[in-house]
Amino acid sequence: MDTDQMEIRDRIRKLSVLPSRFNIMLEHALLRVEEKSREHLCTVACVISNATWQHWQSWRLPEDNRQEHEWVVFANVMQIAKSEGLTLSNRRIATAFCFIHDTCSIRRIMEGDIRELPPGEAAKSKQMSSERRVAHMKGGAENAGFLLRQLKDPDTQEPLLNEREIDRCVAIVAKHDSWKLDKPKPPRTKDRLAFACLEGDVLWPLHPIGVLADLERPNDKGENKDLFDPVKWREQLESSLKTLEFKPYGTKIPARDFKHGTIFRTNEGYRLYSAWREFWHL
Repeated sequence: MDTDQMEIRDRIRKLSVLPSRFNIMLEHALLRVEEKSREHLCTVACVISNATWQHWQSWRLPEDNRQEHEWVVFANVMQIAKSEGLTLSNRRIATAFCFIHDTCSIRRIMEGDIRELPPGEAAKSKQMSSERRVAHMKGGAENAGFLLRQLKDPDTQEPLLNEREIDRCVAIVAKHDSWKLDKPKPPRTKDRLAFACLEGDVLWPLHPIGVLADLERPNDKGENKDLFDPVKWREQLESSLKTLEFKPYGTKIPARDFKHGTIFRTNEGYRLYSAWREFWHL
């Protein structure tokens, strides 16, 4: 272990009250950050993840998502943000987004399940799913605005994020799942910070823990899938890939802005997506 890794591990141990598995995930994510920004973003991540864990993630049930979701998203977002050359302030915002964007729990309706329904039932389920998504984003934005204004830097006792950063984070949380609605609204072409947040989040169902989360989540009939059936894993992954296809209707953004018919617009986001496809042989 090199000196940089030892320092970041010691910093996490000092600041984090989370179970050790999350600290390990946080450490590996921070190793993707440039050394000059690593300690600062470590502080931001630890303070916010401690708070959101105590308020939300520690109580999360499989009907919502796996507890590891935010830490996987954080690693993705930090890698995309680095490739995009985002400022430190923008990466502070992105860090806050990672840990606070899914704090309003909903009973999810999986798109794969909707696709299997007859047209009439599918339309009703799609509408219900959209309504739940809107409530999820609205509630998450309210939680973000409330919580982020309470948090302090443990070293200086100054606000962890300034008002501009908090407002920007709240705005991204308020729209982060809009691309999944009937009339999708992906971020505008120049919003590289929103791209990093969105793409880091949507890569989740391709991660092994993300696949497991989807398989663990019961459908509206309370039915679970077989967690040990390789066929079900492949079916779930294929369904997730369909979800990540770009849906051009309802937007004014040219299809050419999206990488090869997917939701991805950053080079690094698409590279990570392609790497997972190769990993799963899809």
